[in-house]
Amino acid sequence: MNKLYPLKFIPDARERIWGGDYLAKKLGKPFDEDFAGKPVGESWELWSLYGGSSVVQNGFLAGNTLDELMEIYLGDLVGEGVYNWYKGDFPVLVKILDIKDKISVQVHPGNDIAFERENSYGKAELWYVMEASEDARLYVGFNKDVTPVELYEKCKDGTVKELLNCIQPKKGDCLYIQPGCIHSAEGEVVIAEIQQSSDISYRLYDWGRENNPATARRIDLEDAIDVIDYSKFEKENFYFSQVGGNTTIADTSNFIVKTVELQKSVSVVPSLHGSFTVYMCIEGEAALKMNDNSSYMISKGETILVPASMDDFTLVPVNSTALLLEITMPQLAEEPDTYLNYDEPEDEAHGSYKDSVSEISCDGETFEDEDDDHHCGCGHDHHHDNCSCGGHHHHHECSCGSHSHQHSHCGMDAFEEDNDNVHPAQRFMKRN
Repeated sequence: MNKLYPLKFIPDARERIWGGDYLAKKLGKPFDEDFAGKPVGESWELWSLYGGSSVVQNGFLAGNTLDELMEIYLGDLVGEGVYNWYKGDFPVLVKILDIKDKISVQVHPGNDIAFERENSYGKAELWYVMEASEDARLYVGFNKDVTPVELYEKCKDGTVKELLNCIQPKKGDCLYIQPGCIHSAEGEVVIAEIQQSSDISYRLYDWGRENNPATARRIDLEDAIDVIDYSKFEKENFYFSQVGGNTTIADTSNFIVKTVELQKSVSVVPSLHGSFTVYMCIEGEAALKMNDNSSYMISKGETILVPASMDDFTLVPVNSTALLLEITMPQLAEEPDTYLNYDEPEDEAHGSYKDSVSEISCDGETFEDEDDDHHCGCGHDHHHDNCSCGGHHHHHECSCGSHSHQHSHCGMDAFEEDNDNVHPAQRFMKRN
């Protein structure tokens, strides 16, 4: 078997209603011509999700997918502990976001709820601000303690912004978004995003676009209501201003992210991490120089995956200095948490994404849409109401037949209960 080497992947464009053209024009992303003139909001740099994955761009493995490499190289690619813990799934998704307009007010579930409802990992994520204009704003968490009823009413009447903590981002700012943390953004801002390998988002409010049939997208307010952390956002614990140098930004059970400022050559020993290493270049240009005198270059906006089994190498700045994000995985316990180690057969518990593709895709179409929507091509949203596609269903019984718990395709009031005095938000909070 040929020896592994640092791997670069072909960036994948994602059209988003709030996207722009920075990724192709300023970062030179080689997107398909189909995306020319379209608002591209995301470049998926490194991913494996719902039966698809990144395609290798360089070396003798060019044209192979990340999933294929996982099957062939196993722990040599990602680390033995990482491979065993995640049962062959690649555990992180690396993106670059180009935000030109408002992204929806949304929240991500944690592992427990995501596995139960979506057969997916949860979604913790880190944002690193690569560029930000004066009009850019990040909305993250609440500016006070709120109640589910208060949030529900504010989302319904379009005044939810009054509850949100507003931050004017600067280049180099970092934000760690825990599952349950409500968030949004607007204005011109470019963000490097490192997240769990998941595409599950619940949209609470879409800045009025939901009221126009031409722009309306699915609203998941009822799904989100018992996922949200309603306490006041503690900025000092999750937001860090203009991070540079050599700093650990996030040290979590899902990923570790550091900034690496290169002003001179630095020796790297991959075996010390016990996992793969991902480098994304934030500023300047850097070279990974191997012991066999081969060299791999990354410039601003580019990402490279260093396999866990790589020999030692040297990081070298080009033209005096470079700033990188370094992503690794934590050392994992021998026994995973219970939600990752059900007694049920894998295809009935969380198993692997590869084991559950039939539940979350159909006809070869994966669930991808703006702000992490999920569609299978059958013409329905990810709840697949009244659909025979065999997709990922969330049916609940009611007097009108089998529909989603939002009852989006029948005349029955989704909130109809014997006790009409209970607020809808309180009912959905109680469902678990």
